[in-house]
Amino acid sequence: MKKISIILFMLIAICSGVVFFFYHQNAQTTKTSSSQRYITDKPSMSSSSAISSSSSSSSTEASSSSSEETDKATKAIITDYLESYVTYDLTVKSITDRATTLSKLMTADAYKTAEIQSTTDSLVAITNKWLTTKQIDTSSGNVALVSQAYQSSTVTPSASDKTRFYVELHYKETPATTKESTDKTQLLWLTVANDKVSGLDVITTK
Repeated sequence: MKKISIILFMLIAICSGVVFFFYHQNAQTTKTSSSQRYITDKPSMSSSSAISSSSSSSSTEASSSSSEETDKATKAIITDYLESYVTYDLTVKSITDRATTLSKLMTADAYKTAEIQSTTDSLVAITNKWLTTKQIDTSSGNVALVSQAYQSSTVTPSASDKTRFYVELHYKETPATTKESTDKTQLLWLTVANDKVSGLDVITTK
């Protein structure tokens, strides 16, 4: 009887050990599986973050590229204007061609305000007289009988107004009577709107 009790006790102990062993193994498997799922899911979050970062970077680059293209286009308009503004020979064709080009590069109001047409008419008149009589007509006021040639310019955008530009313009001026060129510098403000020069404010010419 005593032996039977011992055997039963041993069987119960063995069964308990087996049950505990399988329970412990199952718990470990569940924990490992859960951990693996977390590790697997984690790259998905990183991938989403990378996509978002890439999208933001692309948007910034596109905006920067667009801004650079706009700056280049505006500066090209300004350069074309400045080259035409101070480049002409003492011939009627050269003078009138200059006026025609400027009328295309400027708004109608700016062209009128800058008195481009009236200056052109006066310059044509005194040039014609010079070419035919070699006499200088002094009745034209501030319009001088000189030819001009663009040399260079420095264009600086305004810090407070993206449509305004400070310009340092360098050109040569040659009187009809001497043929000796003089270096000239003009400081001015230009306003550009809708791909045209819409304002011209000369500060000084020296």
